[in-house]
Amino acid sequence: MKRILILTALFLAAYTAAAQSVSNLYMAGASYSSAGQPSTAGSALYAHQINTSGTYAFTMLDALPASVKPFTVTTNVGVGVGQRIATIGKVPVFVPTSAGISWTGSNVGWDWSTGAGTPLQWKKTNWYVMPNVRVLKSSVGGKGGTYEPIFGLLIGWGK
Repeated sequence: MKRILILTALFLAAYTAAAQSVSNLYMAGASYSSAGQPSTAGSALYAHQINTSGTYAFTMLDALPASVKPFTVTTNVGVGVGQRIATIGKVPVFVPTSAGISWTGSNVGWDWSTGAGTPLQWKKTNWYVMPNVRVLKSSVGGKGGTYEPIFGLLIGWGK
């Protein structure tokens, strides 16, 4: 719960930043997944703008811990499309949808995810902060086949 409050506070701190359309966006950061053991995870994103209406092709990587002893990580790599569906003030809201491969050790399967994210420009620089909420479903892992909510905060560079 503390992590969710920290992510919310960071989101509100960055909320005043104006967002612009960028051609390429490279981001990485931390995520919280209540289904993970431990619940702290890592995420990375590369997005490329494919038209001027707010459509991006992207690749997303999630490393979600599945167990502590032995330490096991479920890795999910998906490709997809993110679409700007709304702009609230100067803040764009994107809905990404992706599908890809998921693995834990020698267990290999599929994954897909969807959710919402808001890339926020940091003080008129090329740096961005993106709070996001997503749902990931994977056929492998400690809780394979379940829907995993993921709350994340990505930080990165875009131009």
